[in-house]
Amino acid sequence: MASCVFIVQGEGKGHMSQALALKEFLDEAGHTVEAVLLGTGKPDEVPDYFKKVFDHKLRIFRSPWFLRTPNKKGIYVGRTLMFNLFHSVGYLKEITRIRREIDALKPDVIFNFYELLGALAMRKAAPGIRKISLGHHFYIHLNKELFKTGPVWHRALLKMHSNLIMKSCNRVLALSFRNEQGSAAIQVVPPLVRREFREMHYVPGDSYLVYLLQEGFFYELVQLARSIPGFQADLFTSLTPAIEIPEGIRIHSYDAKKFSKLMASCKGLITTAGFDSAAEAACHGIPLAVIPSHNHFEQRCNGTDITAKGIGVSVSQIDQGILEKMKPKDAREYRAWVDQAGETIINSMKE
Repeated sequence: MASCVFIVQGEGKGHMSQALALKEFLDEAGHTVEAVLLGTGKPDEVPDYFKKVFDHKLRIFRSPWFLRTPNKKGIYVGRTLMFNLFHSVGYLKEITRIRREIDALKPDVIFNFYELLGALAMRKAAPGIRKISLGHHFYIHLNKELFKTGPVWHRALLKMHSNLIMKSCNRVLALSFRNEQGSAAIQVVPPLVRREFREMHYVPGDSYLVYLLQEGFFYELVQLARSIPGFQADLFTSLTPAIEIPEGIRIHSYDAKKFSKLMASCKGLITTAGFDSAAEAACHGIPLAVIPSHNHFEQRCNGTDITAKGIGVSVSQIDQGILEKMKPKDAREYRAWVDQAGETIINSMKE
């Protein structure tokens, strides 16, 4: 049985969700996760549910993060780049620290969940260690149609970021909503969905489930609630509203178990266009609408891909029209693909 180390990119919660799901599969197969190295620009905001699962095995280091626009609907790309370059000396120290951790742990396998500093540290890992990188970002390199949209320099930055990670690994796994052809360099694999989402029993209810990484869209949700009598929504956000909240909106701090429980009885999911919440909802054909964060090239690609695969719809704002576009889906083909995730990724450890 293999000893494993996770290196996880902590911007948002998607990569953390993938790490939790992979741990479940590894545990079932008899492998062990010896340590989790989590990179984040905001160490104080690591979710409690993630800390609880990994407990003393969790090590947190500072890594590059996005600067948000004042309206909190998007990110600054140029300013983010300059900000993180300014802090590059500190990041170099973190790379050295990660290398020391790897040398001390001597794992059989390192799984890198799209973490750049971790990838750079992995380059000097012992040659006997199997190094596997996984993330949905790599799928964009396989689908040329997705890569045509957006500003050229945004595309170039994402490609450069991905290439730096790919060059540090023996195996690159692209998480994708559908089983498609990979390449010599990249293998397509199913989304990593946690057991509680795969096994939940979905019964449509009367309240929408809303998760907004970019909290500026909250005010659009408030306007929607005010315009539709009886509208109900359970909103997960870290925002503390400065305005009066319509009676139908209930605000929750993020809790994984509460989120899955409410997803099991929601009318539909409205979320910023990350990969993982969409992947979880799609297991049950839940009506889905995603809103790409402004200037966020990866989320724009996710929105386009979600629409093309028939999983949900991508929209530019939260309004009444969004509800009319949200329809339940036939999830059987997608679910059969998701159910192969554990076996497929564990097999990649042996190849």
